[in-house]
Amino acid sequence: MCLTFDNMGRAKDIADGRASAPDVNEPGLAMGYPRLLGLLDELDLKGTFFIEGWNGLHHPDRIEELARRGHEVGLHGWVHEKFGALDRLRAEQVLHDGTASLQRIGIRPRGFRAPGGVRGPHAATILPALGYRYDSSSDSSVEPPQADYYSVTPGLLAPGLAHIPWREAMVDSIQYLRHPVRPRTPAQIEASWIEAVDRTAASDGVTTVVIHAFVSGVDEARFAAVRSVLTHARERGDLDIVTAGELAARILA
Repeated sequence: MCLTFDNMGRAKDIADGRASAPDVNEPGLAMGYPRLLGLLDELDLKGTFFIEGWNGLHHPDRIEELARRGHEVGLHGWVHEKFGALDRLRAEQVLHDGTASLQRIGIRPRGFRAPGGVRGPHAATILPALGYRYDSSSDSSVEPPQADYYSVTPGLLAPGLAHIPWREAMVDSIQYLRHPVRPRTPAQIEASWIEAVDRTAASDGVTTVVIHAFVSGVDEARFAAVRSVLTHARERGDLDIVTAGELAARILA
C-alpha cells in the first residue's frame, strides 16, 4: 500500500480565488496535520506528502517538520492550479518554481503529483530534467471503468521516470466532496478501504491511498475512519506500507 497525502494550507484556496494570503489557523494546517502526523507516529508509518511550492515560502517550518519526522515530501504544483490544462511554458514555470521553493529549505523533491490529478501533455518530458524520479498523476480526467476499483499497476512513463497511479475510490476528497453519484459517508469509506487493504494483501497487488488533511483530518468521523483503516493495514502484518518514493525505487530497479 502506497501511503500518500495531498495539499497544505490555503494554496488551493488561492488558486480558486477564495484567499490571497496564508493563514496559520487554516483548519487543515492547524488541526488536520497534527492529527495525521500523530497517527503516523503512533502506528510507526511513513508517508509521502505532496505539497504545493507556495508553502515553501509561507510554511517552511511545517514542511521541514515532515522531513524531520521521516516522511517524504513531493511537489504538488505551485498553488494547486489546474496543472493538466497548462501550456508547456506555464507548466515549466510551475515545476521550476515549485522545485526551487522546496530546495531553498533543504527539500529535494523526487516525486510529483499534479494538482487536480491530471498530469497533462508536458510534465513527463519536463520532470526528468529537474531530477524527478516518478510521477503520481493521472493520464486523464476521466477514469476508465475498472473491475478492481482499488488496484493499480505501477510502471514507467519514460526511461528513469516511474509512474505511481491511484484510483478515485481511494481518494478521500473525491469520495467525500466530489463523488459523481452521492457523497460517501465515513462508514462507507472505512468499509471499502478496509476491503481494498484485504484484497490488496490477498492478491499481492498494489493500491495507492490519497488522504487530505483538510478533508479527513478536521472531521471526527472521517479521521476515525482513517485511523481504523491504517491500524487495520498495519496490524495485518502481511502488507508492505511504503512511501511513493520507496515504490518508485523498486519500479526503477
